[in-house]
Amino acid sequence: MKIKDIAKNIDAVKVMNVIALNEISGNTAVAYRFSRASGGNSGYSFGRSQFDVSNNPAVSQFLRNKCSFTDEDINTLLRLEKDVSELNKKLREHKKEIDEYDLQHTKEMIKYSCSLLADLEVENEETFVHIIDYHNQFNLSKNGKMHKYLQTLNFATCENILNFKLKQTKWGKTHPEDIKRRYNNIRGFYKGE
Repeated sequence: MKIKDIAKNIDAVKVMNVIALNEISGNTAVAYRFSRASGGNSGYSFGRSQFDVSNNPAVSQFLRNKCSFTDEDINTLLRLEKDVSELNKKLREHKKEIDEYDLQHTKEMIKYSCSLLADLEVENEETFVHIIDYHNQFNLSKNGKMHKYLQTLNFATCENILNFKLKQTKWGKTHPEDIKRRYNNIRGFYKGE
């Protein structure tokens, strides 16, 4: 089955919820407060997709335009101040906007991944979701390592994506348990359908 055929019919809400399993253990309450991942260089994040305020200028724009955050609010997050309880209250007032932002982000990831890999034959929808999860975590860049690797395959499986993450990413080499956790979350979701 080609990715372009899967992408036509894939349920973006379902994909968003699978991503939430990996990013926030499926606990949507976490989506509406700022948190910081341990390890790596991430800043405060929110949403099912864990939008990183420090590493994505579009996230700050969203907070300003849709959630009425001030420049000082954003700077508080960028300075990684410990007490952001007031900003958490403010964020919780915008659950609807955050949900819409997450869904839009998911749709964009589906469209983008399909644009790079439309004719790639994959085992099933789950394989495509592993690719989308890769994009959400690492960024599937055009002509990047993962993109080039997938272009060498005649047929991609879930295990191809797992093995690439484990062997070809710094995070996979240093945190293989996290890569396996994400893989197992997606597998479990699809097996439970």
